Amino acid sequence: METIKKITKRNEVGILIPLLLIWIITFIANNAFLTSTNMIALFRTVSITLLGAIGATFLFACGMMDVSSSSIYALSGIVIAVLMKNFWVLNPIIACLGGLLVGALAGLANGFIVNTFDIPAFIATLGTQYIFRGVVNVVSQGSAYTGFPESFSKLGGAGPLGIPWSIYIAVVVALIAAWLLKYSTFGRSLLAVGGNPETARVCGINVKKVRYKAFILSGILCASAGILSTARLATAQPSAATGWEMTVIAATIIGGVSMYGGTASIFGVVIGVCIMETLTISMTMLKVNPYWQKIVVGFIIVLAVIIDTYRRLKSSGGNS
Repeated sequence: METIKKITKRNEVGILIPLLLIWIITFIANNAFLTSTNMIALFRTVSITLLGAIGATFLFACGMMDVSSSSIYALSGIVIAVLMKNFWVLNPIIACLGGLLVGALAGLANGFIVNTFDIPAFIATLGTQYIFRGVVNVVSQGSAYTGFPESFSKLGGAGPLGIPWSIYIAVVVALIAAWLLKYSTFGRSLLAVGGNPETARVCGINVKKVRYKAFILSGILCASAGILSTARLATAQPSAATGWEMTVIAATIIGGVSMYGGTASIFGVVIGVCIMETLTISMTMLKVNPYWQKIVVGFIIVLAVIIDTYRRLKSSGGNS
């Protein structure tokens, strides 16, 4: 009984309820929702967004934020396309490593700006969002890349049991991230920095180094999402993932990760991503006007921030 009480008190159990409600309502309105084809499509999308949300979790945990994630996503896709199409890098592994390197460098650039000039992460990454997207458009000249080697396109296809490779990758990354946050020195340092940077510094934690690592990890994970999406769609679009950063941020906050730092739950983030992506697919299946869909998503983002702020005020005893 004591174990059951502990489980039911967890924040993640509370956010499972709206997810289940969305599933039930959508299934009642359209019984095609729970078909195996639709579920695979849903969780394929969830897996891509989850990679970005895990990156956001690392940043939120230490009190940082990155709104350039969508541009890093697009940049990695264009980079691997250029490597394979213009530089004849036919080995997809090498091309993917190039895309991941670009993601790491983009994260490093974000970390450098925030740490060196003490600029708020939101402002700094808002600027780099435009810079990275600009680089995407300059390199691609606004045109999409297609015609990738079959060996690369397989990465976006199905693996064992007919389950897409992106789902397997996202599950492995989520498990590693959960372990890092709970059991590693790095995870504890992230949470300490997010909880109180000055106290963490006094305790001997290199705050800037921790933030650098968080930004680089986030960059790599966003690049991974871009690479997997490019492989699945067999095209690299300059406009890819426009607005994706808002979905990532909302899903992370819904999952119980405070944007003010000091908390993190990978399980909660998984549920948060499922809620956001399920909502999008549900509204499409229910033929909700696309303009109304944007209003709903915007409302959820505002609501998520309000809830996060309320949690913070409640935990601090009402003192802001």
